[in-house]
Amino acid sequence: MTGRAALLLIFVLAPPLGAQGLGGGGLVYNVKRRVLYAGGVREQLGTLVGAEGGARLGPVRVGVAGLMGTLSGPGGVANPDVKARITTVTILLEPTPIVAVGAEVEAKRFEADAGVTEWRLIGATGRVALDLGVPGLVGTAQVSYFPSASIVNGATMSLAFRGTVGASYRSPRGPLTVNLGYRFERFDFKAVGSAPARLEQFQGLVLGAGFRLGR
Repeated sequence: MTGRAALLLIFVLAPPLGAQGLGGGGLVYNVKRRVLYAGGVREQLGTLVGAEGGARLGPVRVGVAGLMGTLSGPGGVANPDVKARITTVTILLEPTPIVAVGAEVEAKRFEADAGVTEWRLIGATGRVALDLGVPGLVGTAQVSYFPSASIVNGATMSLAFRGTVGASYRSPRGPLTVNLGYRFERFDFKAVGSAPARLEQFQGLVLGAGFRLGR
């Protein structure tokens, strides 16, 4: 499934189902980037900020999220600052309140003095939500696997994976929602010609706060 196909699917599904819930809010991702390449390790830290929004359409949930910020680390010219931007579109089928499965499309853009690289990730995602015994509080776990993953006009990835575990709270008396999770992402790049293989990891806490109306 291409990014355009995923977006088309959203518009095809949305009209006949009718929205039963809407939500949105802000996001903060306190992230650490780790790159293993040619026997060396390079690390960068940063805080990405952004927003998310979504709608429930019958058993279908459609979500869009965006994050941006700067990643920095020691090393000077060998480890330059990188401006990062991430955009994610998710479509989930939720047959029960506990389990949801669907598709995810993500674009990552990294801008440094040496140039701009853009990643395209297309794959499947699944989420589990379990009641923790406190009204409005649930534990969550989500895994995304991207069999189609590459740099635009560049290398392809042999592995692209993301996992997030955490908790979500929705006020029983109002629309307020708060989400906190730990995210881990791994991307393995194949060796190309004389260039060796490369591994990249992103990990850190993701905090979201906002509102949800309806179901």
